[in-house]
Amino acid sequence: MRSKCKNYLIFLLFFIGIVNLQAQEEKYIGLFVYNFTKYFDWPEDMKDGDFIIEVLGHQSVFEELLKVTANKKIGTQNIVVKNHTTPEPISKCHMVFIGHWQSRHLSVILNKLNNHPTLIITEMEGLLDKGSAINFIIRDGTIKFEMRTSNVTAHKIKTDPRIRELAYRVLD
Repeated sequence: MRSKCKNYLIFLLFFIGIVNLQAQEEKYIGLFVYNFTKYFDWPEDMKDGDFIIEVLGHQSVFEELLKVTANKKIGTQNIVVKNHTTPEPISKCHMVFIGHWQSRHLSVILNKLNNHPTLIITEMEGLLDKGSAINFIIRDGTIKFEMRTSNVTAHKIKTDPRIRELAYRVLD
């Protein structure tokens, strides 16, 4: 009986640790995505209306972004965060975050946006090679990001050089 209680306690602590780690991961991703707005510059015609961030397939990152961006602006633009479970409603926006489980839709999103000035952010190994501008990775138990500058400039977005210092890895 003691062994069962001990095993249950170990399982419970492990489960709580995983849930806490995931909650922290989503919090950091939300903060990163919001802070990326400070290191990129969109063309002038994107500086009117709302600043739109779309999230595909990651409800908790969407919720975190809602908290982080509440009552904030990018220049004079109000920030609007939208959440989607499929790529169909995604349209011209400033940033799109594609959750791990929706990564298979990256090519669809790239085709929909068709060189529109959108910063494309993902969280699955290898997606920089497939068109993502920024990709989140976990290294040494920490969330980091890598960036491919050619994928940023292909979408007519300018990069603040300081972002290179913050990235885990930068590819040109």
